[in-house]
Amino acid sequence: MDNQLTILKRDARGRVRSTAEARSEAVAEFRRSGLSASAFAKMAGISKNTFWNWLQCHGLTQKRGPGKSNVHPPVRFMQVAAQTAPASALLVRLPGGATVEVVDERQAVLVARLVQSLA
Repeated sequence: MDNQLTILKRDARGRVRSTAEARSEAVAEFRRSGLSASAFAKMAGISKNTFWNWLQCHGLTQKRGPGKSNVHPPVRFMQVAAQTAPASALLVRLPGGATVEVVDERQAVLVARLVQSLA
């Protein structure tokens, strides 16, 4: 790149108006810069929140804390087979070879969380 900073157009309210291509170029430049997102946004004249949204659209951020969205990764199913366990037990064989025995329905929720965190 030629090390020139492109001036982004603003509307009457001072909001940055840009094309998807310009946003992608800004995110690519940010990744090359080594700056923090806040420092880069300030240098480029973009609001931190706007720039954060651009980074989210490119999959470069993760939401944290209580405001976390309800979007979950896709559920992946695993084969479950009955073995020599009590009649009311459920054995879950994990990909690494570990086996989890569920003997109480309340444990099923914990096993589901375990499987999700291992995904």
